[in-house]
Amino acid sequence: LRFVSRTEASPEVSEPAPTTMGNAQFSQLLSLLGLGAAKDETEAEDDRYADLQHVDTGDSLKVKQVLDETVVKALLDADYEENHSIDNLKIALMVAACLFAMTAQFYPMPFPQSRPLLGVCCSGYFVFSGILQLAVKYLERDAILITKPRSPPASDAGAASNKGAPASKGGAPAAGLRVSSAFPRFQQEYTLKLQYDGDGDVGFSVEESYDVGEFFDADGYFWEDGFANVVDDLLDKFEKGESKKTS
Repeated sequence: LRFVSRTEASPEVSEPAPTTMGNAQFSQLLSLLGLGAAKDETEAEDDRYADLQHVDTGDSLKVKQVLDETVVKALLDADYEENHSIDNLKIALMVAACLFAMTAQFYPMPFPQSRPLLGVCCSGYFVFSGILQLAVKYLERDAILITKPRSPPASDAGAASNKGAPASKGGAPAAGLRVSSAFPRFQQEYTLKLQYDGDGDVGFSVEESYDVGEFFDADGYFWEDGFANVVDDLLDKFEKGESKKTS
C-alpha cells in the first residue's frame, strides 16, 4: 500500500486575486442605488457654506463685531474714506502716557533722589490717561466709523443730493459720516445709525433696527452679502434725506 499525501492527490489551486472597483464603477453603483444624487447635493451644500463666516451666535460681542465690520466695509466700498484723526489722537495720548511710565521706571537716578521725577512722571501718566478716557467718551462715543466729507460726482456738483447735509461754499458736504451701532445683550435687534459728524444727537440722522436672525442661520453662518445690501439701502435713504426711524 502506498499512501498518497494530500498535496500529491490534489493539484494546487491558486486563490483568485481580489478585484478592485474604480471611481467610475463606484459612482455608477451609487447612481444605481440612488445615493449619487444625495452625495452631489451634500458636496454642493458644503461648497455653499465654505464661503460663509461662522459665528457663535451665543456670543453677542462677536456677533456685533462681525456686523460692525460688515457695515464699515459696505460704507468704504461706497467711496467713503475713513477719518483717522480721533484714532491718531488716541495713539498720541497713549504714547505720551507710556513715555512718562517708562521714564519713571528706567531713568538712572537712585531713590530717594528720584522722588520729584517720580512725582512728575506719575502725574503726567494719569493726566494723559485721563485725557484719553475723555476723548473716548466725548469724541469717539459709540461710533464704529467716522468718515471724511465725500465730494459729489462732477455731474452732481451743483445739486444738493442730501437735504440734511451741512454744505460748504462749494456745495459739497462739509462733514463726514458718523456711524454708530448698538446690540444689547440678550436681544436680537441690531440698531444702526447714520448721521453727520459734529451734529450731536440733534442733527439729521437715519436709524434702523434689524433682526439678526435674518442674517444668521441656526448653525451660526453669516449672510454677509444680504446684510451689506440692507446697509446700502440705509445709506441711500440717508443720502436722499429720508430721516426716519424704523425697525
